[in-house]
Amino acid sequence: MTTSVHGVSAVWAFAEHEHRDLARGINQIHDVAEEVARLPTPGLSPRVLDILRWLDGILGPHMAWEDGWLFPEIDAHAGDPDVTRAARDEHRQIRMITARLRDDYERLDRHVEAEDRADTRSDLLRLERLIRTHLQREERSLLPLVEDRRPLSRATETRRRRAPDRHPVRPA
Repeated sequence: MTTSVHGVSAVWAFAEHEHRDLARGINQIHDVAEEVARLPTPGLSPRVLDILRWLDGILGPHMAWEDGWLFPEIDAHAGDPDVTRAARDEHRQIRMITARLRDDYERLDRHVEAEDRADTRSDLLRLERLIRTHLQREERSLLPLVEDRRPLSRATETRRRRAPDRHPVRPA
């Protein structure tokens, strides 16, 4: 990785600031999930739309930055593309739940059944939990790798010595 020590600090500060800003949107998801049963459909629809706008305008670009720059940097520094595999999978799951929430929003224009409200609430809560867990995992497991001043290849080598051998299955 070609990032300097100063650059590493800047990346960490940027990611930490971004994660703090993301907390407001995540809290909004939680609040709307708690209000789903109480809000009339005309009140619920704009709240879900606000979340979708936040997902598209704030979280989506953040994930794109991570997928396009941060994760490749971490993988290159680690010398192991599996380091960020779980985080990339969580991004995929976030996008899938977001698509479900879009479907939920489209149904809000029609007559909303109790089951539809339950689905919307479930999708909101799943999305909230997944994003919170994802950010915590990044802060605990991935961002420290960017901050680590020693060559990650040495750290990865040590970790591999402690871990059982992983032999990928290769086609015959």
